[in-house]
Amino acid sequence: MSELQIGLLVLGAAFIALVLGFNFYQEWRFKQKTRQSFAREHDDVLLDVPKNNVRDGARHDRLEPVIDDDPLSLPDLDEPLDMPVVQTEQAAAPVEFDAPEADAEAELDAFDHDDHQALVTAMLDPSLDFIAEIVFERPYELAALPRFAVAKRVQLIGRTERGLWKPAEALPGVRYRQLNVGLQLVDRSGALSEDDLANFCAQVNEYATAHGARASFPQHQQKLACARELDAFCANVDILIGINIVPSSPIDGARLRSFAEAYGLELEPDGAFHYLSDSGNTLYSLTAADQQPFTYHNLIDQRFAGLTLLYDVPRVAGAVDVFDRAVDFCRQLAAEFDAELVDDNRRPLTAQSLARIRAQLVQIYGSMDDRGIAPGSVAALRLFA
Repeated sequence: MSELQIGLLVLGAAFIALVLGFNFYQEWRFKQKTRQSFAREHDDVLLDVPKNNVRDGARHDRLEPVIDDDPLSLPDLDEPLDMPVVQTEQAAAPVEFDAPEADAEAELDAFDHDDHQALVTAMLDPSLDFIAEIVFERPYELAALPRFAVAKRVQLIGRTERGLWKPAEALPGVRYRQLNVGLQLVDRSGALSEDDLANFCAQVNEYATAHGARASFPQHQQKLACARELDAFCANVDILIGINIVPSSPIDGARLRSFAEAYGLELEPDGAFHYLSDSGNTLYSLTAADQQPFTYHNLIDQRFAGLTLLYDVPRVAGAVDVFDRAVDFCRQLAAEFDAELVDDNRRPLTAQSLARIRAQLVQIYGSMDDRGIAPGSVAALRLFA
């Protein structure tokens, strides 16, 4: 065997190993992401028990909902929650974003008031964040952004020496008079705890002391009560709907990919097909029923025994219209692949079952709108992450 042949064999073996390694990495990444996304254990239900959501405890790979033939019985979302409602403080000062320092005033002129306030709310919101204020004795240039070891999301905005607010950045020549540090009160892992809040405040105080600044904070107990009440509300609307598509024979991967792409779905790095909004947010997704991630490689030569369409209720803008579109897509899938729509107990999903779910969605979306947390909005995407 010549050296050329040996070299070609080695290159071929290395290429095959690289492909296998990449597929293994994609599968590991997909499993990690699904565990992180749905990090609380829950009952195997859809909308037929009070708290069908992902906010109930320990790790779990994915919500596996079912549909009961009995009338659905969610809590009455029109009734007030049995939790104290605490009014939160308003932001200490209007927050403004600027472009790089030299062009800040011109950039701000481009925003009208409503757009500007929307950007403010998207960054730090007293109803969603515990906001600590760090005020420097004299304008201070950040060598690096401060880091805080906490479980919840942290965002920083800064007021420059010109008095303009912007997302905090460590840029040469940009000096800040004040930093506001927002610690998110609630996410899908639950409400901010008293210990986590105390740890965060200690770290902020330590940073302020080390940089010749003083730190101030909202009232702890008031914000913790606000977090508990907000988490209770979120738990009542945090629902993931799954519709299973079970074919009479396994579905060819290449044919599935062609069908999904024809209907506007895109294969994303998490191993699922996603139908995206114009802004790039997922409206619904399609996965293998066994949670095996789709890859361009396995879609060429594998067949799939079942599929599941996932509809993450509070994260979807467009309300029931999008749900109707998702159901229609499922029906088209069923027609194309001689499949049946079923719940996780393999009972057929009838038009009546789907109509009951739709009616519950109308109620849930109305409750979110009344709360001021529009489905699919920046606030919803933060709370249900």
